[in-house]
Amino acid sequence: MNPKSNILIGQPLVSVLCLLSSVAATAQTIVHSFDGDSGPSLAQCQAAPSNCGRQPEMNVAANGKQVVQSTWQNVRVYDYGGTLLQSTPLADFIRKASLDPMPPKSTKGPFEPHVVFDEFISRWVITSTCHSDCLMVSASADPLGAWGGVYLSCQQGGPCLDQDPGMKLGYDKNGVYVCSGHLGDDNAGTVRGASYDCFALPQDEVKAIAQGTAPAHINRAHNMPLDVVPTIDHNPRKAAGAPAFFMNKSCDHNAKPNACQQSIDFPFEWIVNTFTWDGSAGRYNSGGAQQSVKTDIGSKGNKWLYNTPCCGPTNSIPQAGSDTVTLRASGSHRVMNVMQFGSHLYGVLGSGPCTSSSCGAQGRDTNNVMIYVELDCSKPTACAVSQTAKISGAGFNPEFGTVGVDAQGNVGIVAVSSTVSTYLGLLSWARRKTDPPNVFAGPKTIIAGTEPHTCMPNQTVMQIGSTVGIPTALDPLDGTNLWTTQQWSNNASPCVFNTRIVEYQIGGK
Repeated sequence: MNPKSNILIGQPLVSVLCLLSSVAATAQTIVHSFDGDSGPSLAQCQAAPSNCGRQPEMNVAANGKQVVQSTWQNVRVYDYGGTLLQSTPLADFIRKASLDPMPPKSTKGPFEPHVVFDEFISRWVITSTCHSDCLMVSASADPLGAWGGVYLSCQQGGPCLDQDPGMKLGYDKNGVYVCSGHLGDDNAGTVRGASYDCFALPQDEVKAIAQGTAPAHINRAHNMPLDVVPTIDHNPRKAAGAPAFFMNKSCDHNAKPNACQQSIDFPFEWIVNTFTWDGSAGRYNSGGAQQSVKTDIGSKGNKWLYNTPCCGPTNSIPQAGSDTVTLRASGSHRVMNVMQFGSHLYGVLGSGPCTSSSCGAQGRDTNNVMIYVELDCSKPTACAVSQTAKISGAGFNPEFGTVGVDAQGNVGIVAVSSTVSTYLGLLSWARRKTDPPNVFAGPKTIIAGTEPHTCMPNQTVMQIGSTVGIPTALDPLDGTNLWTTQQWSNNASPCVFNTRIVEYQIGGK
C-alpha cells in the first residue's frame, strides 16, 4: 500500500499492521478502561415504554482526578480507577440545579446531555434538552458539589428552544459555546426549515451560572447550519482576538427535509463559521462569511460522497447472535465532535458506503465508512483541507466516530462497530504527528462485545450511540492522555445498554 495514499482500506488487525508497518507503532495504549452507565432492564422498559430500546446518549469528561459520564439516564462520577463515587438520575440532577427536567412536548424526560470540563475556569458544564435547553455549571472543580443552571435560549427575550434542540457544546480560553436546534430557521448550507442558534458566553459569566446568575452576554446567532459543532480548543495561549470555530458538513438544501441524513452520492462540503470576541461581545464570521470548504486536499475540488448509512429503510447494521435485530446507525451521519490544535480543526464524519459507478477516487465499499478531515484555518476566513482519509473495511462498520488530539498533535479516533460475525464493540485508529500524511493505523480492538443487543420481542431495530455528539476530552493534567466513551454490548438481558469509558495514549510519555 502506498503510504501516501489518502484512502485506508481496512482489514483485520494483523493485516493492517503488516500493511502499515511504517506507522505500526502508532497504535494506542489503553491507560484505563472500565464500564460506565448501563440499563434499563426489560421490567423498567415495560414500565416506561418511551425509554425502551433507547440509545444511551453517553458523554464523558475528566478533570485530572475525576471522570463524569452523562447519559439520558444518569450523571455519574468516577475516580480514574473506575470506582463509582456518585450516580444521580439526570432528571434529579437537573432539578438540583433549580431547573425543570421535563421537555414540554415529550414524555420521556430529559435527554441528549453533553458534558465538558472547562480547565480555563475549573468548572464542569452540562447541557441537556429539558423544559428548554438547560445549561448547568458546577460551583467548583469538584463535580460532587453544588451546581446551578439557566435556560440559555430563553435569555434576552428568547425564543426558548424546546423542540428536540440537539444541543452541542464547546469551549476555548475565551468562552463557552453552545448550539441548539431552531425549527423554522434556515441556513443555505443545510436543509430548509431547520437550523441552529449558537451562543457565545464569556468565561466569567459561565462561572456565575453556578450561583443561578444568567449571563449578561449570550451573543446569539440565528440561522446557523443544522448540526453545527463548536470546537474544543485547549490552547492556554490562545489570543483574545483569535476566533472560535464551528464546523459541520453540508447537505442538499433543496431536497427533502431529512437530506442531511438520507442522500445518495452527495458531494458534501465542510461548513465553517467563526466567532471573534471583542470584550464580552463579539461577531460571527468577522471579516468574511460562512465558508463552504471543498473536501479534497487543498480544497480545490470535492473528493468525498456522503451516503445514507447502511442498510435498508431502517439504516441499521447487523450484529452477531441475532438474525432479526439490527442496530440503527443513522445517527452517526453527523460530525460527532470537532477538536482544534493550533490553527487546525479535526473531525470525522460517518457515512454509508458508495456502491455506484460514481464513486470515483473514493472507491466502492460494502460497509459504512468514516471520513476524517484536518482543516488548516491559519487564515480563518479561508480554511482548507490539509489532510483527509477514508476509513473503511469489509470487517467492520465504524459508527459514531469521535476524534481526539493530544498535546503533541497526535490524532486518535474511537468508534463502535458490529457485523454479522461480531458483537457491538469499540475500535480505535491512530496517527502520530510525524506519521505519513493521510494514513491511520488500525483498527485496534479496545473491547469486543460478547452478546447481541436486543429488547422487546417485536423490536427489530435497536437505537445505539449518541446523536447529540460524543466528545474526546484531553486530560487537563496530562496532555498525552485522552478520554472518551462509547456503547458496547455485554449483557444478554433484553433492553440493557452498556457503556465503556476509556483513557488512551497515542504517542506515549
